[in-house]
Amino acid sequence: MPDAILDAMLKARSVAVVGASTTQAGGEDKLGTVALTHLIKHGFSGAIYPVNPNEAEIAGLHCYPSVTDIPETADLAVIAVPAKASVGVMRECGMKGIKAAVVLASGFAEAGETELQDELLAAAREGGVRFLGPNTNGFISVTGDLVPCTSMVCAMDRFNKGGIAFITQSGAVGGSMLGTGTEEQGGFSHWISVGNEADLDIADYLDYLVDDPDTKVVAMFIEGVRDPVKFTAACARAAGAGKPVVVYKIGLSDVSGETAASHTGAMVGSNAVFDAVCRKYGLIRVDDASELLPTAITVSWLRDKLPQGPNMGLIAPSGGICGVAADECHRVGLEVPPLGDIAQATIRQYVPSFGAVRNPVDVTQQIRAYATGYQDTIRTVAEADNIDGLILLVTMVAEPRASFYAEIFTEAAKATDKPLLIAWTGAVSLASEAVPQLKRNQVPTYLSARGAVKAMRALYDYGKFLEGRG
Repeated sequence: MPDAILDAMLKARSVAVVGASTTQAGGEDKLGTVALTHLIKHGFSGAIYPVNPNEAEIAGLHCYPSVTDIPETADLAVIAVPAKASVGVMRECGMKGIKAAVVLASGFAEAGETELQDELLAAAREGGVRFLGPNTNGFISVTGDLVPCTSMVCAMDRFNKGGIAFITQSGAVGGSMLGTGTEEQGGFSHWISVGNEADLDIADYLDYLVDDPDTKVVAMFIEGVRDPVKFTAACARAAGAGKPVVVYKIGLSDVSGETAASHTGAMVGSNAVFDAVCRKYGLIRVDDASELLPTAITVSWLRDKLPQGPNMGLIAPSGGICGVAADECHRVGLEVPPLGDIAQATIRQYVPSFGAVRNPVDVTQQIRAYATGYQDTIRTVAEADNIDGLILLVTMVAEPRASFYAEIFTEAAKATDKPLLIAWTGAVSLASEAVPQLKRNQVPTYLSARGAVKAMRALYDYGKFLEGRG
């Protein structure tokens, strides 16, 4: 896939929106109008050309009867007309010399209209157009303020710019994840809803993003892989470039496989084969959809602080949560080794006799009696030679104490070259400033011990992969 093709799409400097309108359908704006509105709302600075033969002006912009009437050749065409009309518009795009398009309409292969989808593809091939879709919500290039997209997630005022590119085969699920990921302070470069993949598919986008300097991590929500050879080649390129790929794939059950097939016409394929591909090329596979973006966010923040071994230091003000975290480490194959005698003696200065200093470290609530006791304990564990990563666990704590903890945790995370994760298991409503503060400072914060431990295991596995590759 030549970079120029996807540059024309994902870095478009001018966009034609075919099907934008001032009228509504069923009391709601039409797809073209929604896409146009989002382009304007999110600050696209390039030229925008609404196309509709029945309109003279839309949103203060001159409207053209057809794509061929636009005086310039747009980089990208957003085709937001009904399925059957999309074929003719695609031909016009080819005649005009437009190289990239987004086809929003449904009613193609996912609805059994495979011949119509074939006609669309043939029209694109004839005119030299590569396209996203059909049956897609479009895409968002956060780095370029380019939002030719109909997802309701675009109602958000802004998206955080950062290093995560998200490819999704479900526009609805992907939009939901982008929304929650933004609220989790994740930073994004691109969001791409691939739709039916009649032309460009997930492998094309992954292959492109491997070389994208704005993308540090790729996250993928996958229902099925259409071209396994091309997909594995893209995965191999990502592995070779050291670009992490985090993936969630449905299809473990017969029901989910049937759903995927009816949704986009995708071939779900063997789960065992997909798992083998993940292991071979270092893809970080999560087994819970809710973990996809949190894991990608953690990897993007801690890419340069991967654990060098499986040994974890656990610190908490509660023996109970220490036990929970230790069990979770055991469950995923991480170790909780005892600290050395000197480290234990140092920590014992701040921890009463009924606390634990061996590892896990139960500092108890008495840690408050020492001005820097918590900080000194974290530093001592972080400096231990037999500790590769730290998980700090919080139970019930309210403001302003919660914000104090957030401050010392942030300082500790910055001071160590080992990964440090937080499991904040108490009521977040009582830590209304602390938890957002941690995330703003890019300290990965989970709401359960299991979530933090699984994320640490993902970091460890990716580090092992890179070490073995080198």
